[in-house]
Parts: sequence; C-alpha cells; structure tokens
Amino acid sequence: MIADGKIVSIEYTLTLENGEILESSSVQEPLTYTHGSGELMPGLEEVLTGMEEGEQCEGTLTPEKGYGPHTAEALIEIPRDHLPPEAWNEGALLQAAGPKGEQIEGIVTALKENSAVVDFNHPLAGKCLGFTVKILRIR
Repeated sequence: MIADGKIVSIEYTLTLENGEILESSSVQEPLTYTHGSGELMPGLEEVLTGMEEGEQCEGTLTPEKGYGPHTAEALIEIPRDHLPPEAWNEGALLQAAGPKGEQIEGIVTALKENSAVVDFNHPLAGKCLGFTVKILRIR
C-alpha cells in the first residue's frame, strides 16, 4: 500500500482542462518516486496515498492541489541593470535563486523603460489539471 517513504512506480498522463496532454509516461519511462518526499504535486500524492499495486485512478486537481494559484506576488519588477542583455525581451526565460536557494525559472512578461516584469509563477499555476494514474510497483 502506498504510504510515506515507499518507492512507487506509476504510469500516468497529465492533461489541461481542454484535454491537451502535458506529460505522459507513454512517451517516457514510468515515473518512479518516493512517496511523501514532495516530488509529486501535493494533491496527486494525497490521491495516491493508500492505493495498491495494479489500481488505477483518474480525476482533476484544482490549482490549490496542483501547482498553486497564479499570484501577483510572483510577478517581480527587476531593474534593467540587474538583468543580462539576453533577458531584455518579452518571453525571455530567466533563472534565479528562490527563497530557499533553489533554482526557479521566470519569464519576462513586460518591458518598461528601465525595468522588466518577470513572472516567477509555475507555468501551470492557476490551472486545473486532469490525471490518470496506474500503480505499477510499490517497494
């Protein structure tokens, strides 16, 4: 049975509300992760807790259970002289250190005279996500 600390292998498909496939283990290898370690979205771990090998499930994750809501706090205005020249374009990707020292990625969404607005929300923040999962192995 899936519980914290168990190593779990799953086949899965993750979709947007319109059915567009975002990720699928049919394109990649099955996903193997340690349950409870934060490797999966919190809502998906919650759904999988207690399941057994061979079981399948499907459903929808709200933004709060997926990658979180899209927040204004993650839109940061950065002075132009703090940006590398290649980041001075709308749509440019920018890597930065997050509050815990982790690498986070942002996208330049607007250019002003002397600054750029960078969106550090997860690209799937604010979106409902569909999923199908089959439990392959639990160790």
